[in-house]
Amino acid sequence: MKRIAVLAAMTGAFLLVFAVGDRSGLQPTPPAEAAETTVTLFYGNQPDGSIGPIAGGGGADENLLSLAIPPFCAPPCYITSIVPDLVYWKDPNPALTDGMIANYNGADPQGIWLHHDAVADGCLQTVFLAGNERTVYQSPAGYGRLLGVPGSPDDPNSCNFQWFVGWHIHNSGNADHKVRLKFTVTYETGVTLNKLKGIGLNVATAVDAEYAIPTGYSDTHTCPSNCGTGINTDHVVTAAEQGRVIAGGGHVHDWGIAVSVQNVTRNEWVCTSIGGYGTGSRYLQPNPNPPDPGHPASANAQTLIPGYHQPGFTPPAEHIQNMSLCNLSARGSIVCTGDVLRVHASYINLSGGPILDAMGIVSLALPVNPPDADGDGVWDGCDTSDTDLDGYQDRTEAVVGTQANDNCADNSSDPAWPPDINNDRFTDITDIAALTGVFGLPVPPAGPPSAPDRYNVAPLQVDGFVDITDISSLTGRFGLGCTP
Repeated sequence: MKRIAVLAAMTGAFLLVFAVGDRSGLQPTPPAEAAETTVTLFYGNQPDGSIGPIAGGGGADENLLSLAIPPFCAPPCYITSIVPDLVYWKDPNPALTDGMIANYNGADPQGIWLHHDAVADGCLQTVFLAGNERTVYQSPAGYGRLLGVPGSPDDPNSCNFQWFVGWHIHNSGNADHKVRLKFTVTYETGVTLNKLKGIGLNVATAVDAEYAIPTGYSDTHTCPSNCGTGINTDHVVTAAEQGRVIAGGGHVHDWGIAVSVQNVTRNEWVCTSIGGYGTGSRYLQPNPNPPDPGHPASANAQTLIPGYHQPGFTPPAEHIQNMSLCNLSARGSIVCTGDVLRVHASYINLSGGPILDAMGIVSLALPVNPPDADGDGVWDGCDTSDTDLDGYQDRTEAVVGTQANDNCADNSSDPAWPPDINNDRFTDITDIAALTGVFGLPVPPAGPPSAPDRYNVAPLQVDGFVDITDISSLTGRFGLGCTP
């Protein structure tokens, strides 16, 4: 018998709609009303709803995705936010009341901490992963993770029939403790959002995502083949995964600097997620090597969140507090079928010995239905066709921000034709002047200073700089106009 403790407290607006029936007495079905709901869920695997007791002095409790739970909301619905936490529950210490946040706390240091927690759907695809830094899942505005009805076209493999929760919790204090997981979930119903799909990437092959790192600096990354003990091979993008990455973030442990994704095929950095520590933390160490976009000079120094401080260390053991979200660029966010993605995790380990439970995990979010102007199954950012016959391939227009199926601006705010920078339906000196004013500057994520992606119109796979290739692209069309 599965032992599941779930406590749900729902808030939100619920609209009651009355419909007037026709004379036959049949009541027409009212349309679904949009509603946003926040639900707080607690999980444990003991009869009283707890996890533990977890022994003091280095005890741990690990559950590898074996606790079956219902999905966070009844399909169909869109999950837009998940905020994780760990709370005390039925703890032997009566001062640690049910629901009190369980974490390192300078005022009452108990030594209990969340190594990581994970949620996977019924097909064991990762839905959510966080660690002691309580990484929050937040969809971009207008997007959400759709939970389709099992067996429907949105969930043909019935992955949402049930989900699984796993965790790894450590107790570095002296006393035994009992806790449970807490998730605060926001979801929407009665509305159609842009559906998200994901690419989950992991340095390690182990089920618990852990691998070993040596002392000192290390950059552990996936590789084409024969990567060594416990390390994954590079990820090759499938046709179902192609699109533009619109959000992403990663997860490392203490001593971790960052985790990043490199598109080896396109020679671009897709995502770099940087760890954050309280200023003065013993884990905040510099990268001894020249930095690059995938290997920052150091983790982020931040104001200390008291709950991440563990007393008794000099310098202070101010544990990892958070991970930054990806700083995405128009160029680097494109992933095409067959692209090779490599995951890097950089650490500076000054613990005095090897670390056996390092992690390097990244989750990328993409729209389920990326634009495909010519309907050939290749999304515009990867398509070498010129659907609107304006002299620019669809893949160029996807990066520049113009429309692959429209060759002329309808108005001054309609970017349609790449060389028509100001959208006045002519390529003339005003367009060239815009580029010369920022000549030599890179486009994001480089800079500042930087120039808009809109100005980097050449070559076909744009190069990230406003230079002579862009000027030549405009001068070659100088004096030409278009008609909407």
